[in-house]
Amino acid sequence: MTELVDFDFPVGMLVCPICGNDIAAFHCAGCNSEFFSLGGIPCLFTTGIQQKNLWQHQMAMMENQGADALEHLDYILQGYDISPRTRNRLQQARAAMSESLEMIMGQLKGAGLVSRREPLFEQMRIDNPTEYYHHILRDWAWDAEPSKHYATHVNDANLQRVLNVWKSPLPGKMLFLGAGAGRLSWDLHKVLQPEFTIASDINPFLLTCADTLIKKRKPLTLPELYTYPQIGYPFSRSWVMQPPADKENLHKSWFALGADVWNMPLWEGSVDSVVTSWLLDVTGGDVKDLISVVGYLLKPGGYWVNTGPLLYSGQLSFDMKYSAEEILEFADMAGFDVEHQSVEEVAHMASPLNARYHHEQLFSFSARKRTEARPLPVPGNTSDWLTPSWLVMHHQPVPEMQFHCQMGHEFIARVLSLVDGRRSVYLIAQLVQPYLPEGVDAKRGCCRAVWPDIGTDGG
Repeated sequence: MTELVDFDFPVGMLVCPICGNDIAAFHCAGCNSEFFSLGGIPCLFTTGIQQKNLWQHQMAMMENQGADALEHLDYILQGYDISPRTRNRLQQARAAMSESLEMIMGQLKGAGLVSRREPLFEQMRIDNPTEYYHHILRDWAWDAEPSKHYATHVNDANLQRVLNVWKSPLPGKMLFLGAGAGRLSWDLHKVLQPEFTIASDINPFLLTCADTLIKKRKPLTLPELYTYPQIGYPFSRSWVMQPPADKENLHKSWFALGADVWNMPLWEGSVDSVVTSWLLDVTGGDVKDLISVVGYLLKPGGYWVNTGPLLYSGQLSFDMKYSAEEILEFADMAGFDVEHQSVEEVAHMASPLNARYHHEQLFSFSARKRTEARPLPVPGNTSDWLTPSWLVMHHQPVPEMQFHCQMGHEFIARVLSLVDGRRSVYLIAQLVQPYLPEGVDAKRGCCRAVWPDIGTDGG
């Protein structure tokens, strides 16, 4: 494999997330896709260079919104009927907002982005990259103050929670999915000292902040401001966040990666351990599919460690808001042996400047990927046979079996013709989707076609 130019990344790990071919110097010869660097962070998305354009569009939106907010405050401050205390509060707020906007824009521009609106995204609902702004402060700022919620501080608690379920860590090549601002990935990297750690995320602001502190070893300054009144708490504060201590130069084997968890630009079976933290419930997708992603990336015998709440978004269908027991069952079906688990209730996002915080229930577990697959169930009157794992976990191969198309339906015949012992329900659904009317769920139809007990209408 050719090493990527200007990418600070382990050689031989990256692959095109679109076609699976080798990539060189931001380019895939297989599908002609172009990728990019975010201040030295490799960014490989199925949308290619359009992901950079999207981030630049988000920058322009933030810049415009910030300028409007500052202009509105300036207008209010010109009023003649403002008391001295009110004026002082508004001036503090303006200073903090101005500092925050300047820092965010400077951070992203320093990574090579340009604030620019893109017509392609004007009619789309665009997320704000600073949605998780306070997660940076939680990771790197608030430990500077004593905590009444933790014996030491929140990051120590998060680290110990993971280590408590990771009893015998041999991290090898470690991948952290949804690393955010990077603190837990760094703490695990420092304690476990893997061959290397890849800290992946899709948020450019979190990625650049993590990379600045950990990899580039430069301090960051971020203001914290609360616009609602609190008694006995500071109104705002500017935090100076220093790079973490690193006498052993372990930062040289820690790497940031810009990627989408659903299309990771890494080879199959390329890592020895995967950590998911506060991720299972926020991807907007099916946890079963995410488990399949983890299984795909892990080597046989590899380790998966998860920690975080089960707070699914309101947009997610109710049938996919799985319980802890369901998730462990899915992991077993996907070829994992769950070794340890824990449940803990904690104070979340408890800032020294804030009287308010969340009370969260955290579910943590560790699971090892089996080195050998379990034998397929034998037909009979058993629950395993009634619900085979490949039918629930849609990324597993559908075994070669004697399927019968009793109704002679063309769709069923097409689906059954694609069953070869290697293709999954997910892949078969992709292959037959073009032949279906708009709005018809191919995956559901495939399930019915290969397992007639689900329904009698043939999909």
